[in-house]
Amino acid sequence: MLIFFSESCSTTDELAKRADVALSVVGKPLIGEIKKTETGAPYCKNYCLSVTHTDGVSLLALSSTPVGIDIEKKDRIVPESMKDVRNWTAYEAKCKLSGQGIRLSEVRVGGDFCEGVSFHEFLDGYTLAIAGGNDPLFVIVV
Repeated sequence: MLIFFSESCSTTDELAKRADVALSVVGKPLIGEIKKTETGAPYCKNYCLSVTHTDGVSLLALSSTPVGIDIEKKDRIVPESMKDVRNWTAYEAKCKLSGQGIRLSEVRVGGDFCEGVSFHEFLDGYTLAIAGGNDPLFVIVV
């Protein structure tokens, strides 16, 4: 799985264009046009993908299998029912993996959403949650 990371991209399209430059250098298929499903989930022709943005940080994940990612600042305030920021981040990643979006009824009920999610803290002060996407992980700064 490739994760493209940027602190300066303001839109998904801009991040995808930068990722396409990196992909072209190594001879990988390009992302090209990103479309959205009826529920707003992004998709493209050549990859399973997921996108996350928070506080000036943007990430785009590309995988050969369905993937959902979310990144949040560790000090983010989350709904009390979600326990902590790791659980919230895992929940959002799983929602993106499913393509269904956030379901408010689950947020109100809460629960433990961390099972089956991997967490990465390569960026100081942030937690990245990845659901699905079984490929080896590579992070590329664009």
